[in-house]
Amino acid sequence: MNKAGMSEWKKYKLGNLINVKHGFAFKGEFFSDQPTQDILLTPGNFKIGGGFKADKFKYYNGDYPADYILKEGDILITMTDLSKAGDTLGYSAKIPKHSGIKYLHNQRLGLVQFKSDEIDPDFLYWVLRTKPYQFYIVGSATGSTVKHTSPTRICSYEFQAPKDIEEQRQIAQILSSLDDKIELNLQMNQTLEAMAQAIFKEWFVNFNFPGFDGELVDGLPKGWKKITLDEIAKVKNGFAFKGTDFINEGIPVIKIKNVKPNKILLNDLSYVSREVADKANKYLINQDDILITMSGNRMNGTPDTWVGKVALFQRNGEYLLNQRVSVIDLIPDYSHLKYYLTILLSSIEFQNYFISSATSSGGQANISPALIYCTEIILPDLETSKKFYLTMKSFYDKNLENELQIESLTQTRDTLLPKLMSGQLEVV
Repeated sequence: MNKAGMSEWKKYKLGNLINVKHGFAFKGEFFSDQPTQDILLTPGNFKIGGGFKADKFKYYNGDYPADYILKEGDILITMTDLSKAGDTLGYSAKIPKHSGIKYLHNQRLGLVQFKSDEIDPDFLYWVLRTKPYQFYIVGSATGSTVKHTSPTRICSYEFQAPKDIEEQRQIAQILSSLDDKIELNLQMNQTLEAMAQAIFKEWFVNFNFPGFDGELVDGLPKGWKKITLDEIAKVKNGFAFKGTDFINEGIPVIKIKNVKPNKILLNDLSYVSREVADKANKYLINQDDILITMSGNRMNGTPDTWVGKVALFQRNGEYLLNQRVSVIDLIPDYSHLKYYLTILLSSIEFQNYFISSATSSGGQANISPALIYCTEIILPDLETSKKFYLTMKSFYDKNLENELQIESLTQTRDTLLPKLMSGQLEVV
């Protein structure tokens, strides 16, 4: 047979291997945005494609049954999805190592309970991250705006797997090791960002920076001054592409959705043809351009959707800028301020400033180049700002290195996943 070892594979039905337990209906009156030791998991804690996402936590301050406390290694399935495509519906996430906190099993999440030793738990976790499985779940889902699945639908899914439990474990180990490396790089970048923020605060908020002698003039270190952004930068707007310009492959375009607070996401890009790109060649993004979203929400929704998000574009290559995303283009004499300005404008102080200063149109908040030009900032002296540039460069360079490694590991994992889980690729 063509499929390696297929004679030793057999068909399994999820319902013969597992039960799916519903979560507890925690009371909304005890929900909290303030951190507590009780973390209430939601579909928002699932990555697209599966996996645990340790952010946007919700917290709980009330009582609850002890059997809804989750353990390390527990496998959850999301049974509700708000996206049109059902991006996370049915996918699995595994509870990570943790201490000093409790992860709580909320309603609309299913807990996998094993009732057979024919299947390795880690192997099944990866079955629940395959495309054929997710297509099956989305295809049988109910609801249009909000998609739902159920334990019955999940347990009706059938799949092929090795009969040999050790072969199952080997397949799972290959995929999990790649996932662990991806997660390690993500954690490293979170640490780098936290360190950069801490150094920025120490230098430019607490005025504890190298060489400072303590002398203040009008409340600022000697040589520092207040300026407006029009003195050091120009604002370049994006191109108004037509909806019909976008295709499945081609030259990538950075849209509002790709710009997050202090981060550019390149895993959900839009594309245009070479012909369209050539017409918009004046709107190419340069490496280390500072991007800002000119439209978005006010305080409703998550910070990912707010107007005035700022991030540094570190990639080299051909990327085009869509309308309502602009570049804050530093004048050459001030190019050493790119890290300083990115972190400064990403701060909650400036995020609030852009939100409160925005105009509204059709339920959307908008800011203008004029608003950016008149934005007042503190300009450090040249020596200090260049020292900060050199300090931050190593952070940003390492962050980019980690991002590129994450992309490579993710591509490897996503290439191996369907082949290993179908028997097309033999485990040696």
